[in-house]
Amino acid sequence: MKFMHAAMVAAVLTAGCTSRLAQSIDQTAALNMGLVKHDVVYRTVGDKELRLNVYLPDKYIGEHPWWVNDGRGKKPTLLYIHGGGMVEGSKDERALNVLPYVYRDWVVISINYRLAQDAKAPAAVDDCLAALDWVHANAEQYDIDPERIVVSGGSAGGLLSLLTGMLKEGDILCGGQLRVGENKNVAAIVNWYGVTDFSINPAPIHWFGENVDIEEYARTLSPINYVRNGGVPVITIHGTEDAAVPYEQAVRMHQKLKKVGTKERLLTIKGRKHGEFSPEELTRIYQEIWQFLESAGIDTTVD
Repeated sequence: MKFMHAAMVAAVLTAGCTSRLAQSIDQTAALNMGLVKHDVVYRTVGDKELRLNVYLPDKYIGEHPWWVNDGRGKKPTLLYIHGGGMVEGSKDERALNVLPYVYRDWVVISINYRLAQDAKAPAAVDDCLAALDWVHANAEQYDIDPERIVVSGGSAGGLLSLLTGMLKEGDILCGGQLRVGENKNVAAIVNWYGVTDFSINPAPIHWFGENVDIEEYARTLSPINYVRNGGVPVITIHGTEDAAVPYEQAVRMHQKLKKVGTKERLLTIKGRKHGEFSPEELTRIYQEIWQFLESAGIDTTVD
């Protein structure tokens, strides 16, 4: 998702939160982001260190040791995967996109992954799976509730979020370039206009690489091919006029999810292009996200 301007941020922060604070309070000004741990290494591949940011709702006490645990127990957690067409973007450039979750006192993990210029597919998928492993491995340290981990991203991040949440142990991608090991728990996926089917969306050769079996890569990197019984709940946000990722993909994906009985929701934003939503639309979108997660059995609040 692109950077949100100030009006959008304000709208998103207040979405679904009117019961928590009086209307007279400026929600944005009152936001206390807690502690942010920057550039934590979650994986090293060759000589490349892959890093993430951890946003923690710890309590600031105004004196040494400055930050202490807020004492509120295990928390819902967002694993956020940035977009950028596999060629650009970073965990820091997309930082504003996690604010709605930070505001609700979630733990947020925002990651970098190998872009196409560093490594071709399926490297980015492998990195995201490794990041999910890291979240589970560090759950106790950061008060993460392993039963309330939600993965989300926009565009390329939406694609990677879907794959991260839907792949199962034994799945084989890209002709054996990636064999999925023990899969870790994901409670839900929030997909912002991500590719679901490369038989509809043109194959991204810049990410697939040259001299590969394009049909094999397209098939095994398409989330729609991992829809199965007992799957993770999925909510998708998609504009009907999206030229980069045709809306038809989202429709087909959710028809297939519904057919196998997976909890799903397609939130259609009429007349909108690739991620271009108004503040009013973002407010409604986040209200729908919280409602969907709650309906999927995920308590979105911190006790």
